Amino acid sequence: MLEDLLHFVGRMGHWGYLVIFITVTLECAAIFFLPGETLVVIGGVFAAHGELELKDLLVVVSAGAILGYCIGYDLGRRFGRVRLQNIGRQFGLREKHFNRVDTFFARYGGGAVFLGRFTSFMRAFVCLAAGSSNMTYRRFLLFNIAGGIVWSVSFTLLGYFIGASLKIAERWMGDVSLLVALFVLVVGARVWLKHDDER
Repeated sequence: MLEDLLHFVGRMGHWGYLVIFITVTLECAAIFFLPGETLVVIGGVFAAHGELELKDLLVVVSAGAILGYCIGYDLGRRFGRVRLQNIGRQFGLREKHFNRVDTFFARYGGGAVFLGRFTSFMRAFVCLAAGSSNMTYRRFLLFNIAGGIVWSVSFTLLGYFIGASLKIAERWMGDVSLLVALFVLVVGARVWLKHDDER
């Protein structure tokens, strides 16, 4: 099954980079709630199997993460807090969600732009909070670039090392065992991320 998936991605060629770039950009800009983080890890797995170039993938993911935050900052600045709350209600977001972001942003200041990337809920909204709070663009951009690069490298390499481990595992595991291992890995990552969000 893994070979079939890798073959499919291989046939996509450079389109695979475009899909990852668009997904990461839209998620980081808080335009759509997409699994950008998961897709980046999967992209790293594909790079380990030679279906994507690791260096190109790192550039694409970093560019998408930085551009997405810039778009989100601009949206936050244009709409302001009140309009963002009104829009958020249409997607089931309540006052408490915005208050969580505001508290996080007030506590860490510019560092929130950097740290927010590593928490799935915050990643989608910190850039909006930065724009609506009138944080200077120069300061925002500094933390945005630093956070975007560190986040991109971390999760891409995570996927890359997982992919390298799977290549080794494929030598001594059957297809069924490999599927079970992938399932356990994905569930474990979800539990870890959920626990991280709750903290």
